[in-house]
Amino acid sequence: MRFMLRLFGRFQLLSPAGESIVIASRKHQALIAMLALSNGKPVSRSKLAGMLWSERTEEHARNSLRQAFFAIRHAVNGHGVSPLVFDSGAGWMRTDAIVTDIQTLAESAKAGSLPPSLDAFEGEFLEGLSFNDETLETWLRIERGRHHNLLADCLADLTEGLERAGSTEQAVLAAQCLLRQDPYHEPSHRTILRHHKARGERARAIRHYEGLKVLLEANLGVAPDLETQQLIDRIREQQEPSVDLTNGKPRIAILPIRSLSHDGDDSLVAESLTRKLIGELGLFSPLSVVAAATMFAVNARHETVEEIGRRVGADYVLETAVQGDGEAGWAMVQLVFVQSGTQIWSRKYLDESTNSDLGQDRLVRKISGNLFHIVMKHAAASSATEPEGEVGTDKLYLQVFNHVERPTLKGMIRARRLCERILAIDPNHVLVRESLAWINFHSCFNGWLDDPVGGFQQAREIVLVGLGLDDHEPYLLSAFGLAETYLGNARAGLEALQRAVDLNPNDAEFHTWLGIGLTVAGLIGEAHMAFDQADQVSPDYHPIFLFRGDAHFASGKYEEAIACLDRFLTVLPDYHWARLLRAASYAALGRDLMARGDVAYVRESTLLLNGRYLEQLLQARGSSFRQDLWLRLEAAGLPWA
Repeated sequence: MRFMLRLFGRFQLLSPAGESIVIASRKHQALIAMLALSNGKPVSRSKLAGMLWSERTEEHARNSLRQAFFAIRHAVNGHGVSPLVFDSGAGWMRTDAIVTDIQTLAESAKAGSLPPSLDAFEGEFLEGLSFNDETLETWLRIERGRHHNLLADCLADLTEGLERAGSTEQAVLAAQCLLRQDPYHEPSHRTILRHHKARGERARAIRHYEGLKVLLEANLGVAPDLETQQLIDRIREQQEPSVDLTNGKPRIAILPIRSLSHDGDDSLVAESLTRKLIGELGLFSPLSVVAAATMFAVNARHETVEEIGRRVGADYVLETAVQGDGEAGWAMVQLVFVQSGTQIWSRKYLDESTNSDLGQDRLVRKISGNLFHIVMKHAAASSATEPEGEVGTDKLYLQVFNHVERPTLKGMIRARRLCERILAIDPNHVLVRESLAWINFHSCFNGWLDDPVGGFQQAREIVLVGLGLDDHEPYLLSAFGLAETYLGNARAGLEALQRAVDLNPNDAEFHTWLGIGLTVAGLIGEAHMAFDQADQVSPDYHPIFLFRGDAHFASGKYEEAIACLDRFLTVLPDYHWARLLRAASYAALGRDLMARGDVAYVRESTLLLNGRYLEQLLQARGSSFRQDLWLRLEAAGLPWA
């Protein structure tokens, strides 16, 4: 059993037993990487000290190197015989005691088999590592380029060998991994095209080729290679199957609403409700909604819901029945997924009157708000299983949405790459810029970025580019409002957040973000009103509980804060900011053991979330809030640095 050193993505040193060994210092991580890359050859102390501490005197640099050696020995101690060896003149790595991820991939390529996990090669060399020192930055830049090429060469050899051996499914996995690193690598695209051809998937092959063609022309100004063109020509000559090649936004059809009332005007009420619901759903730009005229023209007497859905090109069909009897009226809605013909969501709304415009509007808002999040989550989860290389930008956006909805460090890295890929194909894609902003927000609040202020500033810049394309897009306005809020520009933030609500009052997201903007501004009562609005539109929208918990903590209502944060953490148990807020609330109530448990949980995942980091993260919050939070978290074991 050997130690395992992961250099692609975030630095990680694993013991022979698979335990993660914490190496907190960035320079210590770079030192270990330098020794690993020497392939067992000694590297002199003077060279290491000069590389890592070039800005210091020789004496100070050597002293820092001695301290680094001691710290690394201490971290590795207890996990087996150390793979790192230091003497008075040099340091080196015992190659029989440690293996790096690139070595594992190279050995797999040589053996003609996939490594245990291709996901390990998603990031760049020492992702997230950066230095102010020019010498180290130059070294990083050179190694990142070299390792990118090494990775591409290994994956290309592996793809070719697996395909030649007849292991086409595994060859496609290797090819897709390579394309995530180098989307222009045409031999890998041809591997995927041949795989589709062998399976008779002509439509998927053509769609894949068209995506490649757009990518090459838009970014490199070239056409696909002659070999690729000849391959797709052979595929086109195959008999065309009868399939739907649509590949866009989730598309929903609203069946004309049925009224079960006995009033004479029930048909007029049903038509009014149907048109209002279709109109309100049209406010959600990530969705495509079948026009009202089309749906009223559908003769549904002898067709199933699935048949109607296929006829109008919808992914989802909504059936609604209402019965208005004063305030005791009700509505029943059922959402059907056309592809499987199964019901994926239903709800009964009680005490709803449709006898007045006000009652109809209230019911329509509730249905549309709920429906949007249900459809998006289902569509995003479905898209996550589709190979990235074979779908268009709207499906790629759904994959981004899926990652952003349930943020993890690995998911944010993947989502950022998908966003870059979408923008490479369609630079005018507006919604993906909101996703990029949220990737930054999540990364800041979970300690996945070194510089939270820089993260907020980058989010604002990204969104401003999108607003230059469409300044009426509420998702961009809400992201811009949050960025301004987190940067301390409360007035500009609230203006943008309120404008997003005005443009689409049916989305719980916009009311929730307005609520956090009001909380940061110290307007706690108004913030809870915004959260109430979000809850009415979509009571299962989990971010409401995080931000309402924040508002409760800010006003000293710690029990209420804990109750809200508990609900949020049942959905996202690894969201660090929520755990720290709950830890501070526990500490305020004297529940020290619970508080320390939450802080320890966070510290096991990231060492960046300390007092100094929080001071930058919460620069927009009032000094009393920051001081109260810090005192609670310090008592629960969170260090300043």
